[in-house]
Amino acid sequence: MSQLLSAYQFIPLSELALMRQRILRCASDLGLKGTVLIAEEGINFSLGGSRDALERWLSWGSDRLGMDAPVLNWQTVESVPFLRLKVRIRPEIITFNPDVVPGQLPTGRALPPDDWHRLIAREDVQVVDTRNQYEFELGSFERAQDPATDRFTEFGDWALQHLSPDQPVAMFCTGGVRCEKASAWLIQHGYERVYQLDGGILNYLQSIPEAQSRWRGECFVFDDRVSVDHALKPTGRSVCAGCRRPVESLESAAMPPVDEHGQCGLCSERFEPARLAGLRERVRQIELAQARGSSHLGPQPEGVDS
Repeated sequence: MSQLLSAYQFIPLSELALMRQRILRCASDLGLKGTVLIAEEGINFSLGGSRDALERWLSWGSDRLGMDAPVLNWQTVESVPFLRLKVRIRPEIITFNPDVVPGQLPTGRALPPDDWHRLIAREDVQVVDTRNQYEFELGSFERAQDPATDRFTEFGDWALQHLSPDQPVAMFCTGGVRCEKASAWLIQHGYERVYQLDGGILNYLQSIPEAQSRWRGECFVFDDRVSVDHALKPTGRSVCAGCRRPVESLESAAMPPVDEHGQCGLCSERFEPARLAGLRERVRQIELAQARGSSHLGPQPEGVDS
């Protein structure tokens, strides 16, 4: 068994190119796989490996990056759900609005799962899913509003149009990082009673027994598992190799139906020839692995959503 650690922290970072090289060296030496996103506003990562290696990574991050109080989520997995190690420099660690930096602005009150569980039972509370629509469709909390967004950058305008500032707002996401940005945005715009689920959905699923849970369905995750059930076990759902969204109609190899022009028949995305060739080779490798009866990691997400 291996460990999967997802975490984020909003801390000022600089010299990002040099920092990227140092992170690559450290995580590679520790045998970790996964994705690390860094920006001037902080760090967001999902890494898999041994418990000892991940503990050493956290110690190194505290000493060398100032990552002294990250929001952590530990999961036990049968195998690390990543193919390789990636470290990327981004304008934001979760794309929303570069002027909204939770480390410099007040954010919503973070509630532990037990308190959150009681709060969202109240009829006067506006329960809001800050994730995108394809994530919402797999599963969400009872009474949660779906913003029906394709990108998190659309959430701010939707919230101002649909959420009343006179009622409490309780928001949630997979691991908590989106809610940091979203809650800061609402507070900036005059919302006073803003709450967020500390550690996100993953923390809730680990803390609240399924028989008592207000969660319904599956939880989309940004790694090879695609989605997990209440026990955080992979559901076996396929994900499109192109847009990386879960799709019911695809085989497990998950090659999308693309016409001669590179237009996907499942979404609006159009793939250039080089990208399409790479996707086809990736799917071919998955099919070969399946024919051998061995495991092969499927299409990998570009980023993390802690």
